[in-house]
Amino acid sequence: MAVRRDESLGSVLAALAANSAIAVAKGTAAALTGSPALLAETLHTVADAGNEVFLFVAIRRSRQPPDATHPLGYGPERYYWALLAAIGMFVVGGAVSIWEGINALFHPPDLDDFWVGVAVLLVALTLDAASRLVAVRALRSQAARRRVTVRELLRETPDPTVVTVYFEDTIDVLGAALALLALVLHRWTGSAVPDAIATILIGLLLCYLASRLTARNRQLLTNQAVPERYVERLRGRLEREEGVESVTQMEAVYLGPAEVLVAAEVRMADGMSGEEVATALERLRAAMCSELPVIARLYLTPVI
Repeated sequence: MAVRRDESLGSVLAALAANSAIAVAKGTAAALTGSPALLAETLHTVADAGNEVFLFVAIRRSRQPPDATHPLGYGPERYYWALLAAIGMFVVGGAVSIWEGINALFHPPDLDDFWVGVAVLLVALTLDAASRLVAVRALRSQAARRRVTVRELLRETPDPTVVTVYFEDTIDVLGAALALLALVLHRWTGSAVPDAIATILIGLLLCYLASRLTARNRQLLTNQAVPERYVERLRGRLEREEGVESVTQMEAVYLGPAEVLVAAEVRMADGMSGEEVATALERLRAAMCSELPVIARLYLTPVI
């Protein structure tokens, strides 16, 4: 569990450092050039930097150990703060960028200091690509441990932080490329329309990403079940234990990015006394939690 959290934290801190530096550079270039696409990219990057702060808080708070008020731990804190980050991305990055793009269509700005804008966007592309590489490495490491592809991991991972950073950095690279293209077209054609269209496209990309991340965090906040293939593996492991005849029912839900709650109804072998059943279940519970540290709670109920 600690390894996963460290990977997530590293991705978040790398993205925060990159976005903080890029936001200052883009803001300066936007003020000098008057480019609405650069302004949209500035807002986008500011939103991303704010999101990284939310994600950092998410990681720190979700690490708190269980206590009397939260006996199952603080894992869902990560989903709550990641949800706030997604909403911030939508409002600050997406909606405001779309508004700026529409405004630029009706009130085209002049383009000044063209080469300053180009230089800043090239630096931004480089830094965003480097930050994305950190996130990709973390995703590949997690995917290898879970024995799934990166695409499957993005779809089903219970850790929203590294996924949010990965998608943010991907949109950052696309957005910076769009802004650079818009800047060149503005200079070449003398028209601000490409700049305005690029600004709207950047906003739409951010709104789409925010909606995806919001939906994912909503699923995790509402006690999403662990993928069925993992449940079946766990069922098979329980049924191989001496004294267990079958598992009649099993539910497994996420308590956090590396914590799962499992509840199962177990039919024990005939002829076992009550004491033998209790001893067997306790031994099985201890063995399962030792083999699979991701299981934070394991409830086994004997049934007839």
